[in-house]
Amino acid sequence: MERISPHQDTDGQVHAEQVALLYSHAPLTYTISLINGLILIFIQRAYIPLATLLIWFACLALVTLGRAMLAYRYSRAKPSAEQASRWRWRYLVGVGLSGIIWGSTALVLCPSDDIAHQIFVAFVLAGMTAAGLSVLASRLEAVVIFMLPTLLPLSVQFFLQDGELYTTMGMMTLLFLGGMCIASHHMYRSILNSLSARFDNQALVAEIAHRRQVEETLFQEKTRLQITLASIGEGVVITDARAVIRYLNPVAEQLIGWSGAEARRRPIGDVFQSLDEEDRQPTATAVELCLKSARRAEQHAVLRTRDGRQYAVDELATPLMNSSGRLIGAVAVFRDVTEARRVTSQLALQANYDALTRLPNRHLLRDRLSHAIARAQRSNQALGVFFVDLDHFKKINDSLGHAAGDLLLQAFAVRLQACVRHGDTVARLGGDEFIILLEDVAHEERGAVVARKVIEALKSSFLIEGHEFFVTCSIGISLYPRDGQDEQTLLKNADAAMYRAKQQGRNNFQFYATRQDNG
Repeated sequence: MERISPHQDTDGQVHAEQVALLYSHAPLTYTISLINGLILIFIQRAYIPLATLLIWFACLALVTLGRAMLAYRYSRAKPSAEQASRWRWRYLVGVGLSGIIWGSTALVLCPSDDIAHQIFVAFVLAGMTAAGLSVLASRLEAVVIFMLPTLLPLSVQFFLQDGELYTTMGMMTLLFLGGMCIASHHMYRSILNSLSARFDNQALVAEIAHRRQVEETLFQEKTRLQITLASIGEGVVITDARAVIRYLNPVAEQLIGWSGAEARRRPIGDVFQSLDEEDRQPTATAVELCLKSARRAEQHAVLRTRDGRQYAVDELATPLMNSSGRLIGAVAVFRDVTEARRVTSQLALQANYDALTRLPNRHLLRDRLSHAIARAQRSNQALGVFFVDLDHFKKINDSLGHAAGDLLLQAFAVRLQACVRHGDTVARLGGDEFIILLEDVAHEERGAVVARKVIEALKSSFLIEGHEFFVTCSIGISLYPRDGQDEQTLLKNADAAMYRAKQQGRNNFQFYATRQDNG
């Protein structure tokens, strides 16, 4: 909801206070009016018929009583500023009637043959006018409505009588009336200025109080925001539309190695050195991408700190817009995912690689074999699956222990990897069983070359825990598509060929589809 400025209501408040001043002086005014009426009747009783005096006083008392009732109702109603105009008109009606009653004294209570009593009546009316001026000056129209019907009839009465003295009295009455008008105007302006200044000051005080409240609210919101930003476990950066840093939270300071004071007013590219995950080459930050497109930007990158350390981070930048929709900056959140990536990598390693030899395990082998079959099918090529098993490995475990057997398996894995190309796969199924996946095998001779190479690699002795000994292996080979169309069949047939190699005396290789010894 739109807030109305306190200054906009000052005029209404001043008007309401002027009306309140009129009613607040009412009791004194009514008391003076009745007392003057009684004095006038007492002085004039010898010159004016009693019935006329009583009728006049009854009219005065009736008007005064009505005004008193009006004042009482006003005090009980406690009207708002919006209702002030209605109460002002009611008051002016009462003032006008009171002025008419007092003005009638020039016609009914002023003896025409006694100048002394006429002057006395003139002084009474002048006193009433002066008294009315002091209590009616808060509203200029109230003064005029009371003075004109009070004094004009008396002035006319003087002018209508013969004699220079009466003319002089008429002129003095008019001059007094003019003087009262001028005085009432000055008093009215003084009261008006005083009320305006008071309510203007009140409005100013209210505006200042409101602004202080708004400032306090903003300060509290800013404090809460800073505490929140400082408490979260992610780095937060706020920049302007030119990618110049305006704020860093403590996590961001720790992450990049810059303090907030050092980084502030620097371009984000000078402070946040973002590197591509693959080639480690400099790349734009998410903030720069966000400001360039005026849209949310997210990326995975490597953050290089001030001292050269590198962190894997997830960057998320969101544009900041003002009320008119213009881009004024960006808020970026940097999350250090180094440990999460390490854990993920470790889990992936455990799930796909053999813990002892670091070779692909059975799960990863099946996945690679499935993809290799798909590639071979598309390119109409063959591939070979080699089932390699160490001969008499159980004797080595029994004589030297499992620790020595593990060392032998690790050394054997290294020699196997040296016998194949970089793109080929060497995997461990478990125990002393290994698989070689050889792609692009045009004919059996290519497989035979690799098998002989493996057998030849074992002719050199192994030195394990100070013991030198020789080992051999038996190899079974199945070829796609001749010996199987899927990974399970190829592995099963390679295993069968390996057992035939062992039956043939070990230290040799056998193809699944042939019976002769190729060793």
